Amino acid sequence: MEKATTFVKKGLTITIILFIMVILFSIFASLNSNKPLSVLGIKPLTVLSNSMAPVFEAGDVIITREVDPGDLSKGDIISFYNEEQLLVTHRITSIVETDGGRHFYTKGDNNNSADENVTTANEIVGKKIFLIPFLGYFSQFIKGPLGFLLFIALPLTGYVCIVAFEKMKPKRKKEIKQS
Repeated sequence: MEKATTFVKKGLTITIILFIMVILFSIFASLNSNKPLSVLGIKPLTVLSNSMAPVFEAGDVIITREVDPGDLSKGDIISFYNEEQLLVTHRITSIVETDGGRHFYTKGDNNNSADENVTTANEIVGKKIFLIPFLGYFSQFIKGPLGFLLFIALPLTGYVCIVAFEKMKPKRKKEIKQS
């Protein structure tokens, strides 16, 4: 029974670590392009402006989920491509049904006026499901040379050294026994 509990704990720990690594990798990858990386329909997005303050602010990371545009309603926070093909995350203020489909009117909570252009269903990237405060600053730091060195190169080098040391250990014991 104790072995099964230990196995479950180790499996859960590994799963959580892998999930965090996938999120961090997704954030890092999406910083280098305008197209967010999607893992099972979930996309982490770094907030670049304060247009939705105080709900979330620049430097936060929002996690969005792909949704059917028919499931969206007034008040939902969505991420979409604007006319310049930049990602924007604003709140739906109204929805208009036409023969051409659903059209979404949006506005940033911290903006004085609504967005000029109407958002169509095919421009929607996802709906906000939760927020991770300040993680965007961390991912920006990792993207830089010092962050890469501290969080990627040094730990990887340390891991390789530990593995190499562990592989050399048995050889030393065998050499001592043979003497």
